[in-house]
Amino acid sequence: MDPSKLYVEYYAKIHAERAMKLWPLRFFKNERPDFITKRGEIGMEVTRAAIEEWAQQEADMNRHFGDEMPGNAIEQDILADCDCDDTIANGAEDDEGESLFELPHDVKEMHIGRIIERIEDKTKALNGYQLCRENWLYIFSETTGLERDDMIRVQKFFDKQAGKLLFDKVLVKVGCELYVLVRGEPLSEISLSSRALLGMHHRARWLSLRNINNHNV
Repeated sequence: MDPSKLYVEYYAKIHAERAMKLWPLRFFKNERPDFITKRGEIGMEVTRAAIEEWAQQEADMNRHFGDEMPGNAIEQDILADCDCDDTIANGAEDDEGESLFELPHDVKEMHIGRIIERIEDKTKALNGYQLCRENWLYIFSETTGLERDDMIRVQKFFDKQAGKLLFDKVLVKVGCELYVLVRGEPLSEISLSSRALLGMHHRARWLSLRNINNHNV
């Protein structure tokens, strides 16, 4: 399996467990969905809202350098997120900090649209999953440039979804923020410290490498 895919999945598992305070519940590796709790209380599918052309460039680079390539792009993005506590300390204060990550309008629209597409696509696939009491979707947004107002647009789409099978929660990682979408409830967001994020990165990397080595995690 692609080591970067495993890394993303394990990072999502650790992030969701910690941010959503699931203890004593914990996720175990599964197929369709990617993770499930021991007694089927929660199942969680993991996906990346990657822009197709950029994802292809990353895949080509990974193939060229092999599995031992130091720092796949997604890992570098997550490591960069671990510096979130230092934004103001490094001279970006108040609104000034937000402008450092401002995306051009068309690029922002691409990212918002891609998140919505992933919710749509994964919802259509739900009938092929092992269904649990609650079914969650975790999305890597692939950008730090989305703000709360942008995620409210995604929440509005999620609220309007109709069908017999729908996700109960959608978790969207944007930089060091985790946005939590629950149908009919206000958008919420969870922040963890840089130390916690860095620890999750190391743990996810270790779990993904162990899985590749023994295929039995």
